[in-house]
Amino acid sequence: MAMAGEYDQITAFHYAAFRPSLHLPILKECLKTDTERSLGLDVGCGTGQSSMALTHFCKKVIGIEPGKEMLEKSIADPEITYSHYNGQNFEFPDNFFDLITFAGSLYYGKSQQLLDEVVRVGKHNSQIIIYDFELALDVILEMLNLKPLVVQELDYDHLVNFDGLNQEHVNVEKEKVGDMSIEIAIPDISHVLLSYKDNYNQLLQSLGENGLYDAVSQKLRSIIKSESTFIEAKTYATVYRITK
Repeated sequence: MAMAGEYDQITAFHYAAFRPSLHLPILKECLKTDTERSLGLDVGCGTGQSSMALTHFCKKVIGIEPGKEMLEKSIADPEITYSHYNGQNFEFPDNFFDLITFAGSLYYGKSQQLLDEVVRVGKHNSQIIIYDFELALDVILEMLNLKPLVVQELDYDHLVNFDGLNQEHVNVEKEKVGDMSIEIAIPDISHVLLSYKDNYNQLLQSLGENGLYDAVSQKLRSIIKSESTFIEAKTYATVYRITK
């Protein structure tokens, strides 16, 4: 059985191997594409999928991430600079960024200190976008006799934003909850499933350690009878404007 650190590396690998291409569509619904922005900050960038999406709106992007396992597998791009984040203060000057995003990361670090740092490094009139998405994987999980994710991640809040904090210098511009349907190939579904530790543990117990990824893909093919399937996704976004 793998240790906790090994799980972090394993799940980071599957997280990096495939994430649904929902970051860009969500950002397009939140932002005007004809507005030119120089510098964007992606807080909790993971392996860089959200930073890649942000390059469509900013000339340069800085992605910061507390998980070193994620950073080690970050996607190289000439427009993106990655940096380790210590979870405390941002190592950037005041009034530095034109756009700041949190893609599924605010829940893990929400605090007044974090909001104050975001306001400090953001320019006056710059925007903050907090967004997330949730794949409707219950049908797939049932096929594999796994517990639904709603049980696995009961405490997680996809709607998290700056509510409950002092928002003196930020104003809500938009709040949006929507639905999207995306086609995902069987190998990519396997990566998504194995990027969750609880799924990994359950699948390990039922299918064994040797060739787990291939075993999951093979089992899904035998059930779905196709190389891909459509999965519904719910999207969440809150857009703020910084005022100083």
